[in-house]
Amino acid sequence: MCDWKPDFDTLNKRVDGIESRMTQVEHDVGKMRSESQDGFKALTASLSNLAHDFGSRMNSMDARLVEEKVKWGDTLRKMLLWAVRVILVGALAAMGLTAYKTVFVN
Repeated sequence: MCDWKPDFDTLNKRVDGIESRMTQVEHDVGKMRSESQDGFKALTASLSNLAHDFGSRMNSMDARLVEEKVKWGDTLRKMLLWAVRVILVGALAAMGLTAYKTVFVN
């Protein structure tokens, strides 16, 4: 057995070296896993913020569009009222002229 003792010692040293390297690899893989999880969390947060920003911008744009529609509606309503007033004044003038001609001219 004495002849194999140096071989066993060498083998034990190599196994110890492999164990320490394997421990380091496990540590590095764990660190990479942790970093990738943190990266995905940051990506998820960024996407959530982007979606929130997009939603708020769309809501703001929709509110502006509704506001513009209301303004155009008010403008068209005023124009329609003025047109009706002009038509009514014209009709009253025509009726008055007809009544005047009927009563006083004939």
